[in-house]
Amino acid sequence: MSKSRKDKGGAATTSERRVSGDGAQRASQPVLGSKKPVFTFVVSFAVLLGVFYAITFIPFLNKKVLPGLQILNADASVMLLNLVGEGASASKTTIASSRYSVNIAHGCDAIEPIALFAAAVLAFPTSLRSKFPGLALGTGLLLLMNLVRIISLFYTGVYWPSAFEIMHIDVWQPAFIVLSLFFWVVWALWATKPKVRTAYAAG
Repeated sequence: MSKSRKDKGGAATTSERRVSGDGAQRASQPVLGSKKPVFTFVVSFAVLLGVFYAITFIPFLNKKVLPGLQILNADASVMLLNLVGEGASASKTTIASSRYSVNIAHGCDAIEPIALFAAAVLAFPTSLRSKFPGLALGTGLLLLMNLVRIISLFYTGVYWPSAFEIMHIDVWQPAFIVLSLFFWVVWALWATKPKVRTAYAAG
């Protein structure tokens, strides 16, 4: 506890008025640089997304890598469908059975949601040690959810074909954006959570 010295009239001394005046002036001044981390994150995120879309224009990726990923999605989806006795088969990017067939085109391979998630993780101001597990787990979950999307669209076509485009465009496309954001928020909360260190007494 501190005491303030006053003059006979009860008013604060000149030095105290100067201190209180300076404090009020400092309190009224905005905290400079408080928005810098947010600005840096937004710019880094935009740059990383720009790099991703620039890379997708490389002919080798368009002709070899991306179609290869779509084929892998088709093969994995057929394997899961056949676990429940669907009797489906894959021909490159097409999944077919006696009841329905779908083709996995660019945009149905989860590349863009993964790029969105990865750009947000890489741009976030935290250590690389925290980013690597987030990237691995988030990417794996989005790939798994993409298989769920493909299979759900297949069965939508089987049982409710008139709703196929609604499920494809109006439901699953925004759902993947929400999933990417959700996974990033969960990771960011984990990455910024204070780490508890256990101290061991020397024995």
